[in-house]
Amino acid sequence: MESKTTVIIGAIVLFLAGFFIGLLTGGGLLKGVWATQVVMADGKTLDVRLNEMDEKLTSVKKNMDDLMTRVTRKPQQQGPDPTKQMTFDLSNHTPLGKADAKVTIVEFSDFQCPYCQRMATTLDDILKQYPNDVKIYFKNRPLNSIHQFAQGASEAAEAAREQGKFWDMYEVIFKNRNALDTASLEKYAQQVGLDMNKYKKGMESGAFKALVGKDSEEAEKLGINSTPTVFINGYYVANPSPDQVKAQIDEALKKK
Repeated sequence: MESKTTVIIGAIVLFLAGFFIGLLTGGGLLKGVWATQVVMADGKTLDVRLNEMDEKLTSVKKNMDDLMTRVTRKPQQQGPDPTKQMTFDLSNHTPLGKADAKVTIVEFSDFQCPYCQRMATTLDDILKQYPNDVKIYFKNRPLNSIHQFAQGASEAAEAAREQGKFWDMYEVIFKNRNALDTASLEKYAQQVGLDMNKYKKGMESGAFKALVGKDSEEAEKLGINSTPTVFINGYYVANPSPDQVKAQIDEALKKK
């Protein structure tokens, strides 16, 4: 005759076996009489708790599947395709450097962007290293969602371009990147010698806003969503570090 202890132990073993088998088989063995009769400490019956566990496990599995999908998904191309040669609308844009230079650099930039400020220094150094071989075009790409003064700075630079002083204004604006409010821009306009009546009328007319918008629309069509974005003879520079820019210039010069 079995002792009470043996019977109790046997019942516990059977219960646990049924519990784990039930989990593996969708809870079928437990979602019967036992599950509806066993009441947990919080007042819920076992079958209710099992259903909740099933739902949570299903949710966890879905989250894991989503995570694995993101991890294994092929990364999307960031920026323009570096293997394709792009063309740009450079009308009304004055290059810095010799007009007959063999290498053309086109930069889409934001005057309030700290990385663009660094790129301005890099390009200035590049022009000193390649005085006869490189010319630079600046295209506006103000990131208005994060830089509230970038648009105004671009418009001020375009106003200076109208008076033949774009690159002077460009230099002053980047040197004072942290002070680009309207009053500061007017001060820089005076500093570079602009006709202030003409400058103010132009800024108020909205004409320069349209010019900046034209550059921005072109940038969007090219897939440019960050600044600075640099092209050398039409080819996107994926990592525009000083060394990489120089390397692509040297490569372009070999092809000429």
